Amino acid sequence: MFKISGVIKNFFIYSFGSVFQKGISIFIAPIVMRLLTPADYGLLSLATSFISILATVAGLGMRQLLSIEYFHCDVDGRQKIVNDIISVYSFLMIPFFILLFFCMPLINKYFFVGQAFNFLIFIVLLVSFLHFFIDLFYQILQYQGKSIRLTVIQTVSAILLFSLNLLFLYCFGWGVSGVFVSRFVSMWFVLLFGIYFYVSQLYHVNLKFTSSIQKGFWYVKKGLPFVPRVLFGWILAVGDRWILAKYSTMQNVGIYSVADLFGQVFHLVIIIPISYAYLPYLLEKFAANKKNLLSIEFWNQRNMICVMVFMFLFVTVGYIVCKPLAFWIIPSKYHSAIGYVWLLLIGYVFLLGSYFASAFLHFQKRVWFLLLSLFLSAMLNIVLNILLIGYLQILGCVVATLVSYLFYFGITVVYNVYRRKFV
Repeated sequence: MFKISGVIKNFFIYSFGSVFQKGISIFIAPIVMRLLTPADYGLLSLATSFISILATVAGLGMRQLLSIEYFHCDVDGRQKIVNDIISVYSFLMIPFFILLFFCMPLINKYFFVGQAFNFLIFIVLLVSFLHFFIDLFYQILQYQGKSIRLTVIQTVSAILLFSLNLLFLYCFGWGVSGVFVSRFVSMWFVLLFGIYFYVSQLYHVNLKFTSSIQKGFWYVKKGLPFVPRVLFGWILAVGDRWILAKYSTMQNVGIYSVADLFGQVFHLVIIIPISYAYLPYLLEKFAANKKNLLSIEFWNQRNMICVMVFMFLFVTVGYIVCKPLAFWIIPSKYHSAIGYVWLLLIGYVFLLGSYFASAFLHFQKRVWFLLLSLFLSAMLNIVLNILLIGYLQILGCVVATLVSYLFYFGITVVYNVYRRKFV
């Protein structure tokens, strides 16, 4: 499962799966754009970002803690920590989300600038709650190298999501709410597979709910440092939309979101498949050769350089070739977004490089540096957005994102080199 040939095979499985899945999203995107105004598309973007924030906070960093501890445990230990995490999340978050349902007016006021309505917020909260279980299921399949199973489930879910979007948007005219109702239904489809996997892999045999809850404090204590790290990562990735909404217009938020859609495609088709296929292999390699970490890390750094150079050329040529096609596919009211795509994609290339550079630090459990690096990058992103949006509008967001990703990559590489001295 963790041979290099398996890594390459898994990358292509994940990548082709992502191409198909994102192809569905790209196919339906023009339909959504025609059925939603730029302001509605901006609201859709804000709601999606809100889910990212809430799901991150609600998870209490426990999935990220699993990524740190998983490769240091045997099979029984891995099953035990998964059961503990599920138990602690359920015990703490069910009452928390019930409370949030009673706070929907406040959520609308402070997170949606009064533009949302109760049903939309209600379904967004449900989606946010389920996100933890779905992501945990995908995470375990990824760590076990079950690329085909994971890709098939994600692909079928994407087809279901596409069909429901057409039904709720085109036939029923539900607008932004229809998008999230579709997402909620497709998540339940995945959750059923997750329950079957949980039972068939005998995770339930080692389930001791009371014992898991008693250790809840340890999991929360160890996981909490990851919450701000993920939030800073979110701010670095999509926080500029909120600043753009505050200092510009919702229409510009919609246009910028369309431009970043190409970056999201790159993230899904390239970055996620590489992280799913390569990083578990690399971490297992570290775990099996703890006395030879430096040689493995040098090998990893060479891979990073080769991949980044290739991706820079790939992005540049791909942008030049595909630009006329983008003008044909995207509605004319969003054509201005195309001019920002190349710079955003270059930023994603530096983000990809940071995955390679941080893997060594991740294995060494340098949690506080990983938190600090994202914090500094996110703060830089915020400051640059505030300074530049007033003068450059959407271009200010693009420049801020590119510079912030470059900074994040740079400080990660520098600290990586520094930590090698202590191995």
